Amino acid sequence: MEAFNATKKEDPFMQMKISSHDPLLQGMKRSKCSGCNSSRMYFCYTCYKYVEGVDPTQIPLVKLPVKIDIVKHPRELDGKSTAVHAKMISPEHVQIYTYPAIPDYSAEADDVILLYPSDVAQTLSHFTTDDTSKETSDNMEKDAACHKIPSFKKIVLIDSTWNQVHGIKTDERLQGLRHVVLDTKKTNYWRSQSHCPETYLATIEAIHLFVQQYHESFIGTYNGEYDNLLYFFKFFYGMVHQNKHKKEESKKQKNSNPSK
Repeated sequence: MEAFNATKKEDPFMQMKISSHDPLLQGMKRSKCSGCNSSRMYFCYTCYKYVEGVDPTQIPLVKLPVKIDIVKHPRELDGKSTAVHAKMISPEHVQIYTYPAIPDYSAEADDVILLYPSDVAQTLSHFTTDDTSKETSDNMEKDAACHKIPSFKKIVLIDSTWNQVHGIKTDERLQGLRHVVLDTKKTNYWRSQSHCPETYLATIEAIHLFVQQYHESFIGTYNGEYDNLLYFFKFFYGMVHQNKHKKEESKKQKNSNPSK
């Protein structure tokens, strides 16, 4: 299979700095995971290991400016969830928990925020502090006069459909957390949820948008530093659209050559 060659109109990643997918194209066959022995493509979404045929040293790694915890609904299928993309690309900064086995975030409410568009949610610009003694990430610029200091050290995301999210959001271990909301953006996810607007993002899209807005709010001008978070998302997006194009072309050929 060749890489998907999208037109500028079709390619929403055109302006992003995303690495080549050649390492994935060379390993396009199912292989057994060295951890659980399950048959997988590219990586194991249970063990977070790359399968044989994919060289991990050729896959991009992204250092994030903040720790991210993902709370996954137990009915969210691992193979379809984009949360694992973040874990594979940023293994040192991303943790995934399957509900109800989650930490008690209420005990550290001062340092943790929840990404959720509730009625009391605020944009990132409200999550600042004048306390310059608070720890900042290693890659944050030292010029505190130019940029504000975030009032949190970790963000929690819920990985589920919007119909499932309420049961997790109301868990007592998430109570007391401040809610943050992102500036809206149209999703590019190919698995749309019924009765949901186009601004409801896939988990990896929300993570990418969050760290981009975090960078712009607390570090400086964004220059694609975290675009590789969408490395797998872009790859699978291309595969889906390539298959769609093939089906459309096949249909056109059949219509243009009707059987007699």
